[in-house]
Amino acid sequence: MASSATQICGFLAIPVKYKESSGASHWLYCKAHSVRVKTAGKPVGRTLFVVNVPAFFTEDCFQKMFGEFGTVSNVFFHKKPTASVPEEETSNFFKKSEPVKGYKVAYVVFEKSSSLEAVLKLKWKTPKVLFRKQDKAPPSAVQRWNAAYDEQITAVADLQADIDDFMRKFDEKAKGEAGNLKESEGQADEDGWIKVTKKGRKPGLARKESVEQRVLQKESKKKAKKELLNFYTFQIRESKMNHLAELRHKFEEDKKRIAQLRQSRRFRPF
Repeated sequence: MASSATQICGFLAIPVKYKESSGASHWLYCKAHSVRVKTAGKPVGRTLFVVNVPAFFTEDCFQKMFGEFGTVSNVFFHKKPTASVPEEETSNFFKKSEPVKGYKVAYVVFEKSSSLEAVLKLKWKTPKVLFRKQDKAPPSAVQRWNAAYDEQITAVADLQADIDDFMRKFDEKAKGEAGNLKESEGQADEDGWIKVTKKGRKPGLARKESVEQRVLQKESKKKAKKELLNFYTFQIRESKMNHLAELRHKFEEDKKRIAQLRQSRRFRPF
C-alpha cells in the first residue's frame, strides 16, 4: 500500500497536473471499490473508486494516468457514489440520463486485478502530468463550449433517421412479444396453471410480474391511506365524545351548585 504521507482517511492521495507548465496540482483521492451490492460492470478487485474529480476530467485523462499499469477497460462517471452502472446510450438525440457536470466521482475499471494493486502500492510523490509538450493539445474551455453549442443544433435528417430506427426496434420487440404470447396461450406452466389473456380493442392490463407488482403497491397505498383516515376519524369522534362527557359533568355540577345557593338563600324566620 501507499506510504502514510499519501493516505488520507483511507484514500490514496494522487497529485495531478493538467500540463507541465501548470503551477499548481490538483489532488485526486482513490481507494479500491468495495460495496455490499456487487455489479458486473464494476467488479470488486478490479475497480478503482476516485473522488474530487474535476469537470475537465474525461476517460482519456484516466487512460493517460493509469495506462502504464495495465489496460483500463472502462470508466464510469457519477455525481455521487453509485453501485450501479449508467444505462448505455443508444441515441444521439434522446439521452437516458443527463451528463454529469461539475465535480464528480469516477470508477476506473481495469482489465486485471494486478493493475489495481500496482496503482494502490505506488507512493505518488511527484504530480502526474496529463498532457506533455509532445502530446496533442487538449481542447480549451472555449473550444468545449463551442462543441457543446454545435451539438445542440440538430440535423433534421439525422433526427428522423434516429426516430425511424427506434420505431423499427420497437415494432420488432412488440411483434416478438405478441408471438411469444400467442405460443404460450393454452399451455400450462410448471405449476399447472394456464395463462388467460384478454384480446380486443381494450385488452386490459398485461399479466406481467411488473404490472402485478404496481397494482399491489397501489392497493397497499390505498389501504394504508384508508386506515390512516379511519384512525383520524376515530380520534375526532373520541375527542367529541370526551368533550360532551365533560360538558355533561360540568352541567350536573352547576345544577348542584345552583340548588345549594337557592337552599342557602331561602327565608327562615324561626
